Amino acid sequence: MKLHLTNYTRAAVALGSIAMLLSSPLVFAQGTIANVPIQRVGPGTVGGLVDLLRAIVRWTYIVFFILGIFFILIAAFTYLFARGDEAKVKTARNMLLYAAVAFIVAFLAVGFETIIGTFLTNPSA
Repeated sequence: MKLHLTNYTRAAVALGSIAMLLSSPLVFAQGTIANVPIQRVGPGTVGGLVDLLRAIVRWTYIVFFILGIFFILIAAFTYLFARGDEAKVKTARNMLLYAAVAFIVAFLAVGFETIIGTFLTNPSA
């Protein structure tokens, strides 16, 4: 009986093998890691937390704004090449809806940055 593997199975086996090979030095090096002092990761103050949240919000804003523009461009080309095909026109309308949602999420991210920053820096507000 011949074993038949799909391309996805072969890729999963290859990635798993690579992950095991790369992680083996970490497993066997447990005795040397204990001698290294532990360093703090992440923000240590409220200001640091606010800066971290601002960076996350900034990236969220950028990603969703770019996605919105991308959906508008794809929808425009879909409308342009639809030639009266109702399915393509409906697809373009859905893409415009997705673009609107992406812009709304981007603008809400900016609003949440202000709200969270205000509550973290001035808890009595």
